Amino acid sequence: MKITVKEQSSCDEIDILITCQKHDESVQKLIEQLEYAQKKMICKKNKVIYSLFLSDILYIESIDEKTFVYVLNDVYETPYKLYMLEEQLKEDGFLRISKSCLMNLESLKCVRALLNGKYEATLINGEKLIISRSYMKVFKQAFGIERGIL
Repeated sequence: MKITVKEQSSCDEIDILITCQKHDESVQKLIEQLEYAQKKMICKKNKVIYSLFLSDILYIESIDEKTFVYVLNDVYETPYKLYMLEEQLKEDGFLRISKSCLMNLESLKCVRALLNGKYEATLINGEKLIISRSYMKVFKQAFGIERGIL
């Protein structure tokens, strides 16, 4: 793959042109990644409203009937319920890993088994999340883990 960037002072927005021999699965995946990088979610912090890129979100957690959105070095609140976000974000790489948590699969660094049948996910920022046993099968499918590896 060859990437060329052309700066143009008269350009109002980024325009991406993909030139390829055939629009195959790899090209479609690239298009989906570019589209995903532009999707946003509205959140708030200290009575200020923010628009966060989905790609910046590590995970979303529900605590005491409030829903929190975690990014690299900050936490925001969203008015949406976790079940609503699960439905809206399932096509964007977010997966329920416990009763109270959705994880962005793009933020996952590694996973390891714990003694109690649960699994521990380590995110790119070093934070650790627990994957409940009841969500492990779906997690393995989404993450592409073959049987017997974990």
